[in-house]
Amino acid sequence: MVNIWNIFCGIVAALLTTHPATGRGLFSAFNASRCLPGGLDNNKKRHLDKRPAAVILAVFFNMTIAGCGSSPSAKFYILNTIDQNTATSAPTSEERNIVVKVGPITIPDTLDHLQIVTLSGENQLNLNEFNRWGGDFQDGIQRVLVENISLLLPTDQVYLYQETTLLPVDFPVMVNVREFYGKLGGRVSLNADWTVIYRGREKVVIAKKSVLRENTGRADYSAYVAAQSRLLARLSQEIAAAIRATLRQ
Repeated sequence: MVNIWNIFCGIVAALLTTHPATGRGLFSAFNASRCLPGGLDNNKKRHLDKRPAAVILAVFFNMTIAGCGSSPSAKFYILNTIDQNTATSAPTSEERNIVVKVGPITIPDTLDHLQIVTLSGENQLNLNEFNRWGGDFQDGIQRVLVENISLLLPTDQVYLYQETTLLPVDFPVMVNVREFYGKLGGRVSLNADWTVIYRGREKVVIAKKSVLRENTGRADYSAYVAAQSRLLARLSQEIAAAIRATLRQ
């Protein structure tokens, strides 16, 4: 069994060599003369520092912390939208005037974390403390879907669910994300149910399920987040295609 006093004596001995004043202070504060086989003679005792124990402990604690080194800093990530130069076919007058609202977006509790969630093995999830989202993950998904759909459809009237608009909404879009994770250096999966409602002359409800996968290409978090962004781009394309198909019926 490790003798704590022996460890302390070793620390004091080292400090007497490297930081004599601090070492003498510890000797005095903790009556550490018993560290020496024959104790201390009167000549040695005269040279002991008489500072209070609290001061010595503070100095010792600061030296210990400084010697431990600094922890790695956290990195923060955001999901990216599609290229703004993404082309759309020539819009009809109906397409140009439509109003779309995206949301609510729901995600499972397993994904509702500031830490980026990855999969390890078949059923183990990892939350990395040093690789985090730059904001709320659910809000990030909604933001990217809104931006993507506004680029894929020839209309500027694509809104977040919580935004207020005075115009009647033609297409509410709801997305329920069931799974959105994968392995570093492997594949990332997006499993989502989504519904588009057309409030035109006749109400049309489109309910679909998308199961999409992307390879990360590299075993790092930048590549992992980039793969998730590509998956949201593909989901946005499916939703935009469904809206355009409904208008052309």
